[in-house]
Amino acid sequence: MTKPAADSIYVRERAYFLDLLVTQIVKLRSDPGNRLFVVQGLRELSRLTPGCIEASRVVGDTLFHQICCTLQPLFQPAVATLLADIDEFDGYRVSDALEGAVPPEARDPFNRPATW
Repeated sequence: MTKPAADSIYVRERAYFLDLLVTQIVKLRSDPGNRLFVVQGLRELSRLTPGCIEASRVVGDTLFHQICCTLQPLFQPAVATLLADIDEFDGYRVSDALEGAVPPEARDPFNRPATW
């Protein structure tokens, strides 16, 4: 993979996607009752994912491609689980599943992988 320019649209879109994902995870963990705002964020991530998968494939960013492909099937069940509001611990389970799909080196917004 050739490293895209730091100010490229691809890099900004990738950073936005990952920051939005981390924000939703933090919101679920800090206030599990705040599910409706998280559902909106997850729906936005779900809409962005197909474009991110295609762009990462074209650029050759295998790590981000893997993250998006892993997350794509998780978004709709996560939204359904949060809207069902059956158990107070569902928010924690959803946040754990989303966080588990992202490798540790991609979670920290201040210390992204060197190839990024």
